[in-house]
Amino acid sequence: MRLTLVAVQSLDGCLTRGSEPGTAFASAADQEWFRGELEASDAAIMGSATYLAARDRIRAGLRAGLRRVVLTRSPQRWQEQAVRDRLEFSDEPPEALVTRLRDLGHRRCALLGGGGINGLFLAADLVNTLKLTVEPLVFGGGVRLSTASSPAAWKLTAHRRLAGSTLLLCYERVQS
Repeated sequence: MRLTLVAVQSLDGCLTRGSEPGTAFASAADQEWFRGELEASDAAIMGSATYLAARDRIRAGLRAGLRRVVLTRSPQRWQEQAVRDRLEFSDEPPEALVTRLRDLGHRRCALLGGGGINGLFLAADLVNTLKLTVEPLVFGGGVRLSTASSPAAWKLTAHRRLAGSTLLLCYERVQS
């Protein structure tokens, strides 16, 4: 299974503007690109903070063919919001979750976490690709891409301007 970390960030590497939840700062061009990237995925993983920030959009956009997994320390707290094969809540370790999704037949999974969730998967060396949109903003603080380091090296494989000064950067994990 191919696991792609997908994120929009400011020039100074923040996924959020200070303590504001969500990515309301993302340009229309990024939002359009993101929708296409999600359409091409058959699974998506996020943390509960990401889920809460976008819950209404997520629940309105549930569709067959895209399993969304919300990682949380308390999956039982969320079970009434689960939708079979479309939205689930789990406390599985990253390796176990990736294995389960692969065994279920998923091939293209988007990692949509904040710094903590991204850090778990990067530290476990489970991410194959990074797709980062860089918006021309400087926040001076906020949630960072990852709270952990990655043992992997990364190679820039593609870049393009989405609109104006908004860039999309694509990196592949370098195999050692």
